[in-house]
Amino acid sequence: MDNQPVYDAVVIGGGPAGSTAAYLLAGFGHRVALLEKQTYPRDKVCGGCLSQKSVRFLERVFHLPVPSLREKGLLDSVGTGYALYIKNSRILAGDLAEPFYFTRRERYDAILARKAADAGADIYEGAEVIAVDHARRTVTTSEGDRYAARVLIGADGINSRVRRSLPGSVVDRQRWRKNLGWALELAIPRVEVGALANGDGAIRLDADLATPHLVLAACRWGYGWVFPNRETLVVGMGGLLEKNRDDRRDRFTEFLKTLGLSAFADRRPAGYLLPFGNFIPSPAYEGTLLVGDAGGFASPILGEGIFYAHRTAELAAHAVDRHLTSGAPPGEIYTALLARRLIPELRAEKALRDFLYGCLDGRLHAPLEAFMKATSTRVIDAVQGSRSFCGFRRNDGLHSAVW
Repeated sequence: MDNQPVYDAVVIGGGPAGSTAAYLLAGFGHRVALLEKQTYPRDKVCGGCLSQKSVRFLERVFHLPVPSLREKGLLDSVGTGYALYIKNSRILAGDLAEPFYFTRRERYDAILARKAADAGADIYEGAEVIAVDHARRTVTTSEGDRYAARVLIGADGINSRVRRSLPGSVVDRQRWRKNLGWALELAIPRVEVGALANGDGAIRLDADLATPHLVLAACRWGYGWVFPNRETLVVGMGGLLEKNRDDRRDRFTEFLKTLGLSAFADRRPAGYLLPFGNFIPSPAYEGTLLVGDAGGFASPILGEGIFYAHRTAELAAHAVDRHLTSGAPPGEIYTALLARRLIPELRAEKALRDFLYGCLDGRLHAPLEAFMKATSTRVIDAVQGSRSFCGFRRNDGLHSAVW
């Protein structure tokens, strides 16, 4: 494809971040190519949690309100309550003012990529980028195809080739490694849970397996989770990689035992890396921008990345649109939007993360439990997006439209 025409933007990576950027830019009237190395629907290990801020984003940007999400099969299950533990002790539980939803990423990602195609983006599946030339603003795939554009958007995940091609002045690699997260996750069919779960676990799951469970201190500087899906129970554990380098699998086995799921300890969980506070404040270099996991954007407390993939892609798309229509530097616009719209939230959430997990690491469970009981409603509101992590101020417009 040496004669491939020049695009206004080439987006590398077809997850929620890449599809959002491609969808918006195509909708603005620009020529966009979206390169995805796999073929849809592709497997993606992920808890699949959709907070209210994610759901509101889907309605505002993709015009997909909750009834449409249900109709398209994007909402696999719903969590109307929650249970929070410190080790084996339940400290909080109750109903949620607004539910969390859970999705299956293979369907979620495929449908959003189709939305980008319907908006006018060219989608290339099986297009693995192996080389990035920032000076010429071109990328080359493993098949030898070359794509050129006025702007490149790296949306290629935690192991981003685009990010790794950037100079050290853009990516503080020591900070990146220090705040890199890990996770192990196992999807267990519900019918097997019903048949094989035993009742001797210190944590008793609800009978209908419908309540999301979070278990702090299941590992160091991290937590364990049990998320309900329609056909499976998703059991996972994750935290800071540098605090859990040697005994992750043993801890996961112990976590299964704690849940009464030791019958599944011989199954191999899926392992993956994830952002956990290593967001890049200025993820831009010449005509290249990083979004989503590629830029380290995820919740520093929970590691939840779907909303941050969408939001950073939206900010990047507006910056690229401004560049293409007015010639303004895309990196400066994008960095300014991040600094105003997202980085303060991430920094405040990271400070809370350091406090919470620092207390857990220091075995200060009693004062931490008191703190969490006093602030639980505000923290949940901040996770859901109706309240800021900066002082827990109420702010229903926190994640509103850009312009």
